[in-house]
Amino acid sequence: MTVIADAEPLRQFLRNAARRMRFIAIGEGAAAGLCVAFVLALLGVPARGAVWLAVLVALLCAAAGAVARLAVTSAVRSNIAHVVERRAPSCRNLVITADELLQERAGGLNGPKTTAAHTTAAHTTAPPHVAALVCHEAMRVVRALDLRLLFPARTAVIALGTSAALVALSVARDVEPLRVASSAVRSVISPDVPRIDELRITITPPSYSARPVVSVRDSSRIEALIGSRISLQIRGRADSLLVQTLRGTQRIAPNTAGAFRLDLPADADGFISITPMLASGTTGAARLIGVTVIPDAPPRVRIVTPGRDLFLRDTQAVIDLAVESDDDLGLATLQLRYTRVAGSGERFTFNEGTIPLTISRENSRVWKASGRLALAALTLTPGDLVVYRAVSTDRRPGAPATESDAFIAEIVSPGGDAAAGFAIDPELERSAVSQAMVVLKTEQLIARMSAMPADSLRAASMELAVEQRKVRAEFVFMMGGELLDERGHEGHLDDLGEEAEAEAEDDILAGRLENQGRAALMRAIRSMSRASTLLNVAELTDALTAEKLALSQLELAFSRTRIILRALAEREALDLSRRLSGDLTDARSAQRAVSAPVTDARTLALRTALSTLATIAGGSSSVDTQRAALDVFAQQLLGVDPSFEPLQAVSTLVSTASMQNDREARLQLERAVRALAGIVRSSSHAAPSSVPSLEAARLNGALIDARRRSAVLITPGGAR
Repeated sequence: MTVIADAEPLRQFLRNAARRMRFIAIGEGAAAGLCVAFVLALLGVPARGAVWLAVLVALLCAAAGAVARLAVTSAVRSNIAHVVERRAPSCRNLVITADELLQERAGGLNGPKTTAAHTTAAHTTAPPHVAALVCHEAMRVVRALDLRLLFPARTAVIALGTSAALVALSVARDVEPLRVASSAVRSVISPDVPRIDELRITITPPSYSARPVVSVRDSSRIEALIGSRISLQIRGRADSLLVQTLRGTQRIAPNTAGAFRLDLPADADGFISITPMLASGTTGAARLIGVTVIPDAPPRVRIVTPGRDLFLRDTQAVIDLAVESDDDLGLATLQLRYTRVAGSGERFTFNEGTIPLTISRENSRVWKASGRLALAALTLTPGDLVVYRAVSTDRRPGAPATESDAFIAEIVSPGGDAAAGFAIDPELERSAVSQAMVVLKTEQLIARMSAMPADSLRAASMELAVEQRKVRAEFVFMMGGELLDERGHEGHLDDLGEEAEAEAEDDILAGRLENQGRAALMRAIRSMSRASTLLNVAELTDALTAEKLALSQLELAFSRTRIILRALAEREALDLSRRLSGDLTDARSAQRAVSAPVTDARTLALRTALSTLATIAGGSSSVDTQRAALDVFAQQLLGVDPSFEPLQAVSTLVSTASMQNDREARLQLERAVRALAGIVRSSSHAAPSSVPSLEAARLNGALIDARRRSAVLITPGGAR
């Protein structure tokens, strides 16, 4: 027991070493946990603006790191004598031996903990005087050791401080010191001036987008998906707020809690200017918030396989189809539709349907599908074809469907092969618009007109009118022009004038004064004209009647009395001997009126803004007296082009300058002037280069000709 009592300094040394090692482990673990908290903050966990929640997350991460580090080093700290020996080789195993003797003498639980080859296993038989000598030598050795050198804490302290600073910066990333300091200074200097102390912005995306609600505080620019709701919660010293947007200006009053609330839709790029006001009419510094609206892009869809037009001879063929579609938010439907076209001439028939698809969803935004188009089920005959296309919609309510490129599968008729030395482009046949197609489209539009808005119905009807005029123009052109009827549209269509008809001698058959087929074709053209007029005013029912009448007259003209359409004459060769042989007495130079240059309103507004900003930045008056003018100027700058990002940056610089001291404000304004000058320079047209004179152009041409002749005369070997 005397040995144990005399060895108390050795025990105290080992306890101090274990305690210091424990503190170092806690510091290292806390530093690692704070680094994890900093990475989470960069990833947006927790959301920006939640300061207290961010502090709580950082503390939890630090505590978890410390506990984990203590658990890892617990086994090492239990063998502290071994650690001391490793870090101080001068001990020569005395500390380990003394620690084991002390544990044995004190009745340790596990006995000796070392298995070193030079440590004897006969500690239990060591005489007391030997144990006392070992402990005495161990105490002499540890008196010369410094724990600060054996267990340095410098690295752990630096790591902990650095990680704590990073977390502090991430927590304070939403704080605007300049704005807060400026508001505090103004409130001290001018306590009666209205001000905005807190501005919280909540952006609620549309429900179909499945995006989270975003909340920011005191931000000068926000981004929102189109269709979102922007909610502003404002606190400050003001009796009312004057809110200005691109739509106009409105004044809002505080609620019962003394705060202000404003809800706005996110439907276009723009800005929100908030000016606090007192009942006396005094106004404070305005807050300017730029708004960028992100559009919901339509889905993209394409047919991957086969991805081209097919010309087949087998009516029993099966076509394997592969479709891909993706969207920026999420897809709702994916279909493959087809239109079966059968018949010829004006007797086309159209049948529509869908092809079953097997859809595999990689995620909500990317879909792939496959299907099979069996031609046997469509009962196609030679000359018939199938037009197929993929149709996709996203989850936005009321969004129009997006169609892929349309491809055809055509059954080639036996007589469709090109004769020797002669071929007709099949694209010309597919691009033609027939009267039967106009009738079909009109019937489809009438079927869905009850579910369409008036503007959409009128637009669709006018598109049909354009197609009807195309069909009419084709027949008028092939007839060589419509015959002039002096009596107008009121006369009977069968009574064609003999004088006008006599001018079309090639179209009169066997001396008859009236061609029944031509009269039917004239009735069809007149009916097409009436149908086009009715479609322009969206009178669909009457237009359909006129279209069907035109179709029946066309069928009559091409069946009972055949019309042979006038063909173009063969192109004649030019007689070069007659070149420049005409009379030049009436020849004179052509004169054209010089058009006035078109003034770009955007460029003009940017130049005016640059002049105004340069005057403010270079003026001798203090910026403090022009803060209100700077706020108004920042609003006007955003009003020029709210969607242009460089202009948004210039507006932010001007708005920030209005809240700083005179020196910093002038530096901000100088940067804004340089940035705005670059925008004006890029938007202006380049000055025209000087045009060389005619003599210089002729000399240049002669030089080029001479060089070409010289190059021709020189052989590859260099000899002339």
